[in-house]
Amino acid sequence: LKLAVRIIDLWFVGTPNKSEQAEMVFVDSEGDQIHAICKSDHLKSWKADLKENCTYVMHNFKVVKNDGQFRVCEHEYKLFFIGVTVVREADLQELSFKEFRFVEFANVVAGNFVSGLLVDIIGVIDQVVFQHVSSKNTRVVFRMKDLSGEILSCTLWENYCAQFLSYLNERSYPASVSNSFKALKLLINDPILEIQEFKESSQVSRGSQLSSKDSFLSKVEAKTILEINAISEDAVCVTVGTISKIVMDNHSWYYPACAQCHRKTDIQTGPFTCGCDKDNDQPVLRYRVEVMVTQNNESGKFLLWDRECAKLIGQTADGVNRVKIEDGDLDLNAFPHALDKLLGHVLAFKVRIQSRLKNVVVLKYSKDLDLINVVLEMLPDIDHDPVVRLPLTPKKRMSSDEADDDLGSSQISPAQLSSNKLTRHSHRS
Repeated sequence: LKLAVRIIDLWFVGTPNKSEQAEMVFVDSEGDQIHAICKSDHLKSWKADLKENCTYVMHNFKVVKNDGQFRVCEHEYKLFFIGVTVVREADLQELSFKEFRFVEFANVVAGNFVSGLLVDIIGVIDQVVFQHVSSKNTRVVFRMKDLSGEILSCTLWENYCAQFLSYLNERSYPASVSNSFKALKLLINDPILEIQEFKESSQVSRGSQLSSKDSFLSKVEAKTILEINAISEDAVCVTVGTISKIVMDNHSWYYPACAQCHRKTDIQTGPFTCGCDKDNDQPVLRYRVEVMVTQNNESGKFLLWDRECAKLIGQTADGVNRVKIEDGDLDLNAFPHALDKLLGHVLAFKVRIQSRLKNVVVLKYSKDLDLINVVLEMLPDIDHDPVVRLPLTPKKRMSSDEADDDLGSSQISPAQLSSNKLTRHSHRS
């Protein structure tokens, strides 16, 4: 059995260095998912190599029926690592990333689910019903509410309970969680797209879930780059532009983070324990890249985080760094050539203006031409023909000072994007 897969989920169960085992979910080129387990007697050989979101070619597994008390995937079988299992990391850009499969609370309450199959849920904390903390037993019972207003009772035990209560004690606003029995990941306002979409949607809809296009456009105004540059308070808006340059400033292109919860760590190398209680052998590199986005005669500086960069580039930050090292570039802070794959994309952007930090953060982007044209129609004072994709040679890299100087310089308009007379930009490195 030989597989080309991406690890889209990875967690550890048991006591580190004793009875710990790794459990993960693989996805293949067809989008099919399968549960895989690396038990403690083999984990020491593979733990450093197994990383969430990375892609591999693997073979020589033990295949067993997926008929345990609790099942992570619907697949009929699951895989076990054995002594002769072979794992080789490979660059497989076409494999998809993790997609949450949220179930509606109403279906859970009504019993419309497959018994024993673990699911994803998302919601806001409605009420903490009961909590008990002692040396023998730690438990919290709370109610969650989804977009339809349906209530679901939830229970967290031991470390998950302590993590949850610690968060509530520190903050006065609702938390959002993803829970699945013992082998769970508890996500509390983490910077991931699904949570951001839910928080925005919950403010405008108490009925059915919004479509992806409705979610992109819900309760936001379309703003030109010129207008975004002038906004002095926190806001969320949509716009359209072309990624034309990578800004090389005092920030690096990456940040070291926990493999499970994406939180930044000050540890550059070596083992550490994250605040989420995850023990890491090494920090995982995640993207943080500032780019210039152009529209008409205006430019704006946008911040792209890990999820957006990984999708546009087709590689994880760790994978890009490994290629740099193989090419003899040992300077981790040097911007890799793979970042050039960000350039030239014509996208609809949903962004958050963070006035205090002076950042424009990309919450979501879309390559869908219909959505791009819808946003263009919403933009004031912009005449355009339908956008089509044309080859583009933008300026590549610039310093932070050059980026500030370049704000407002002549760039590419949406109308020009539909013209065959597209001006080529000179390269700057």
